[in-house]
Amino acid sequence: MQGSAALRLDLAREPHYEALDLKSLRLMQDGSGRLRLLIENDRSYLDVKVVRAFPFSDPAHFIVFRDGRDKVIGHIDSLEVLEPETREAVAESLRRHYFIPTIERVLSLREEFGVVYIEVATDHGQREFVAKGLRDAIVDLGDGELLIADVDGNRYRIADWRKLNVASRRFLDRVV
Repeated sequence: MQGSAALRLDLAREPHYEALDLKSLRLMQDGSGRLRLLIENDRSYLDVKVVRAFPFSDPAHFIVFRDGRDKVIGHIDSLEVLEPETREAVAESLRRHYFIPTIERVLSLREEFGVVYIEVATDHGQREFVAKGLRDAIVDLGDGELLIADVDGNRYRIADWRKLNVASRRFLDRVV
């Protein structure tokens, strides 16, 4: 295949981030808490996920809508452009999706065959979770801030691991 034809095929596979028309956008929550999206006179989606394109560096802008199969539907530039009812539904969905408890103390951490069992005290109570390969599960966000993902995709934040108590730091010294 010639270079330009191959390039066109590759570009056709790239995700398309359509800017959604706010005048035709209707978003509502059903009784089970799922979001439904209606783009008037065009299409509708029964199960929609709302995510931030840049959750840490620019959480207020570029909100992406995905369908039930995790395919991109489109995006909006900011929550502020939405009608109040729609804005609240999207904001609640984002709060649930990005719920990240902050770890205040590491109570126990043990590793068995690459699987790590962690018990922590967070700002939302005590939690136990499992991570596969702690070095792979920890993301260093800089300035001592860490993000830890468990095997279920839940995330936990440590604001500054260097400011944790001595026992908690000892647990983390092995992997940070």
